[in-house]
Amino acid sequence: MKLWQANEKLIIVRVSGWGQTGPYKDKPGFGSLIEGMSGFAAMTGWEDKPPLLPPLALADMVAGLAGFGGVLSAVIARDKGEAKGQVVDLSLFEPLFGILGPWAAAYETTGKVPQRMGNSSEVAAPRGLYPTKDGKFIAMSASMQSMWEKLAAAIGRPELNDDPRYATSRARVEHAAELDAIIAENMTTRTLDENLAFFEAEGVTVGPICDISDLIDHPYIRGREVLQDFEYEGMERLPMHQTFPRLSATPGAVRAPAPRLGEHTAEILAELGVDDPGKACRAKEGA
Repeated sequence: MKLWQANEKLIIVRVSGWGQTGPYKDKPGFGSLIEGMSGFAAMTGWEDKPPLLPPLALADMVAGLAGFGGVLSAVIARDKGEAKGQVVDLSLFEPLFGILGPWAAAYETTGKVPQRMGNSSEVAAPRGLYPTKDGKFIAMSASMQSMWEKLAAAIGRPELNDDPRYATSRARVEHAAELDAIIAENMTTRTLDENLAFFEAEGVTVGPICDISDLIDHPYIRGREVLQDFEYEGMERLPMHQTFPRLSATPGAVRAPAPRLGEHTAEILAELGVDDPGKACRAKEGA
């Protein structure tokens, strides 16, 4: 590659739908296609409804995180003298397929294909979203035996622990629909805030279902500084995501929002010895 001829220490990331090898290497690929073909859509949604694509660029985002790790690995290999530069061949398909779980091995050994289950799980119960008195929703996961026993006591149904249908984790998964109905009936007697306070006092893990209007000024978001505010084009506050993960010795930071069109043109040209920005344009037109 010509880039390597100029600098053999370059680390080059090549992002494509299907990768640089294999039968699909020349095939166009977009995130939505990958979300469909990877198995994600097939196992997302409700059993009696069509598959669901995510409402965001999930394949692209997951691939971006994988690419970040690939670049770091290549930098470390270069610094240790194990390689000079190298190509990070990153497909959109492989990272998303990889995080969906060990379905290939599970299918090969059991012949079972993952089915759409809504908010339920094949390995945990109770686990799901439950409506509250004020029309909101609460998330709960109480699959651990100790947490399930706390939940049963909290909703006033300790006898469920002795019921063979709910006594063990496997039994609860098999009877998840019945169990969800019992929990939902209890949840709807309280508002979201009342449920959160009630179950927290009982030591049961629950959480609210939030949208961005709930999150933008949430105590957790502001307390951990997940968002950082900037003034921008007349706006008093433009929230931007802070860097993650957090590094103790060399923490990252967002220094400024995206520059306006041409905001730094004069500054950059001055560094190149061009005092008059128009001079460079006129020189180019006369060339």
